[in-house]
Amino acid sequence: MPKKSKQRAEPKATLSSLARGVSLLRSEVRISNQELQTRLTQLQDEMRTGFDQLYRHIDGFVKLHETLDIEMRVLKEQMNRLEERVKRLEAS
Repeated sequence: MPKKSKQRAEPKATLSSLARGVSLLRSEVRISNQELQTRLTQLQDEMRTGFDQLYRHIDGFVKLHETLDIEMRVLKEQMNRLEERVKRLEAS
């Protein structure tokens, strides 16, 4: 009979040990999830900062292009006026 009581005591100890192991595993997973969440938040902040800088650069480039386009139109109009004036002077 002593063997049976030992066999029953061992499963209880095994279950208790298993429960402690599961509890520790849950704690480790919770900590890992918190660390991962923190790292993801930091990455999101870095990406926002990077994208903000990129958008500012793109916006500056677009404004520069628009300015150059306007200046080119003005120069074309001036050239057209000068060509018309030269044609009139050559015709007289």
